[in-house]
Amino acid sequence: MRHSLFVLALAAVAGPASASSLTSTFTLASDYLFDGVSQTQNDPAFQASLDWSHDSGFYLGTWASNVDFGSGDPADVEIDFYGGFAKEYESGWGWTAGFAHYTYTVAPSSYDYTELTAGVTFPGGTRLQAWASDDDALDGSAWRVKAKHSIDLGDDWSLDFEATRTNYSSPLFTDFTHGQLGVSKTFGNFAAYLGYSATTLGREDAAADDGKALAGGRVLFTLSATVDWLNL
Repeated sequence: MRHSLFVLALAAVAGPASASSLTSTFTLASDYLFDGVSQTQNDPAFQASLDWSHDSGFYLGTWASNVDFGSGDPADVEIDFYGGFAKEYESGWGWTAGFAHYTYTVAPSSYDYTELTAGVTFPGGTRLQAWASDDDALDGSAWRVKAKHSIDLGDDWSLDFEATRTNYSSPLFTDFTHGQLGVSKTFGNFAAYLGYSATTLGREDAAADDGKALAGGRVLFTLSATVDWLNL
């Protein structure tokens, strides 16, 4: 899943007081970046989610996006399923533990894989999350660690930082580091993001059908709308 499960989980348990919530977020993105690597041949993406959470801390959800892994590859739409438990404290500490299962329509089941994830948030807002998987789809094991921090600029603006390290056990994949810096603005049920993403991967590691790099430095823009189905 290319959005943070930790952010979704903590937002759910920190939301309005009610037994449970059911929301959807619809996003238009200039590119679908998975830790800085385009999943759409550098083309735009439309993404949607359905998220349920309970005041106890449990959450479940599904998320989908168009994908394009190049000519001849059958994958058309990525559909993810995730769940877990999250807790946030008045002191500013928080934690979450869960899973994410990735599937791809049209493509064979050998594309599908599952990750286990756990994260912690520190007083001051810095978040650290890790994912681990051991699956044939990845030709072995893999792990990712992401750090995120946002600075409140006032008037619903924020300055957002993130950095991710990804390592694979298989020589078929290249270990890499990703960094991203951007600004966010929320207005009502809408949110806009403009940022710059870059990785240590070269064109020889990930290239589109037209020869352009899939993981090079680029500007990312997203526009999202969230619907609260229980409070329409």
